[in-house]
Amino acid sequence: MNKTTIEWCDYTWNPITGCLHKCRHTYCYNTTKSTAPLNRFGAKHKLPSRDIVWEKDWRKRQTGGIHIAEKGEIYPYGYDPTFYPHRLHEPMKVKKPAKIFTVDTGDMFGEWVPDMWIEQILEVAEQCAWHTFLLLTKNPSRLSDFYYPDNVWVGASINSDIDKGQVQHLKKAKAKVLFLSIEPLLGYVSSSTIEGVDWIIIGAQTGKNPVVPHIKQIEPIANQAKQMDVPVFMKNNIKDAYDKELIRQFPIS
Repeated sequence: MNKTTIEWCDYTWNPITGCLHKCRHTYCYNTTKSTAPLNRFGAKHKLPSRDIVWEKDWRKRQTGGIHIAEKGEIYPYGYDPTFYPHRLHEPMKVKKPAKIFTVDTGDMFGEWVPDMWIEQILEVAEQCAWHTFLLLTKNPSRLSDFYYPDNVWVGASINSDIDKGQVQHLKKAKAKVLFLSIEPLLGYVSSSTIEGVDWIIIGAQTGKNPVVPHIKQIEPIANQAKQMDVPVFMKNNIKDAYDKELIRQFPIS
């Protein structure tokens, strides 16, 4: 578990990494720098001779399957979905209440993720009642399959009204706080899309080809959310488009 610069949480916790979504806009996947998370760590592979070798090129470590890592391994199969059972205890070591973004380098609810992995993570969250765990997915159709303790916030990632169907899946989840991460914001978002959620995050597309949303896309969301009494959190990466003080609100849980 690591301290993070993500503005709306205190830590990131990754008992799962990687995903098989076709989109490749994550900060992990899009980089070829040797210092990037996927390349910074090697992966040990046992050869038939029982020798151990280290492969630094993460793309060569991928197989297209799902895996369970051994203790000490970091991204052993590149961006293939990988479970780290030895990381499950990490939130228990942090005694001060914190907001913990859970699985920020993958998708915990991808179709390829076994139920058992998800259930073990939720069990830890329930045991750590002093923390708040934030789960975010691009596949909210699975959210209604699980039970969430009150200290678990559940969110869906969308870009515009085109993703309205994703929001409908989110609203079926039985969680105390439902939130939308509209990042990157790429189009219009109507009041019917945000109605029924408890929190909204707004951000821009970053990386090699950054796209900052227009204020005409941002303001309607902020205004509609205010009318519905839904808290909004604006990330720093939209400040060039939003000529007012950024709104930094959290839901009351």
